[in-house]
Amino acid sequence: MIRTFLAVELPASLKQPLVQVQADVRNRVSRELSPAMRIQWVRPDSIHLTVKFLGDIPEDHVGALQSVVGDALRTVPPFPIDVARLGVFPDLRAPRVLWVGLASRSSEGIPTTTLSHLVATVEHCVEELGYPPESRPFNPHLTLARIKEEAKEVGRALARIGLLDGDVRLGHLEVRTVALMQSELKPSGSVYTKLWEVPLGTTQQA
Repeated sequence: MIRTFLAVELPASLKQPLVQVQADVRNRVSRELSPAMRIQWVRPDSIHLTVKFLGDIPEDHVGALQSVVGDALRTVPPFPIDVARLGVFPDLRAPRVLWVGLASRSSEGIPTTTLSHLVATVEHCVEELGYPPESRPFNPHLTLARIKEEAKEVGRALARIGLLDGDVRLGHLEVRTVALMQSELKPSGSVYTKLWEVPLGTTQQA
């Protein structure tokens, strides 16, 4: 069994702005933290957009997943996502995750449901292999940090500095492929390995 998830990887052109935002946030937050508060910052090269967390899967499902996901995404054209705003899960009263938000849009900048459609398409096709749909609504984000200790105090600190009040815009992500990633937990944190990648919209390109 291997631990896996489906994701959209980020290009280098987007990772650099994320590095800068993460460093700025980390600097601002560190001034407010007490020794008891512990925040684990995600390595920039590990930041990605999770489409579907699969968990532990049999290794012989790797090829089958590539086939069903690849076929399903042939009819979903590539699309852009705006990368903007900071937020937390579940809320500032006891935050556990600090993130940068995502919102799909049309070429005219009008919000669309394209990203939700992509996720629903993936959910539906992997059900064929016995993977149940998510019970929680999809909330697209890029995780910057995880709060490990004293979440309530961290939430108060974030509120004091008004971290979520500012307007953060990092550009946009062109969603052109979806990858199956293997996650291995190491003492230094999770290590991700790409097992395969399939393109979107090959029917339109044909």
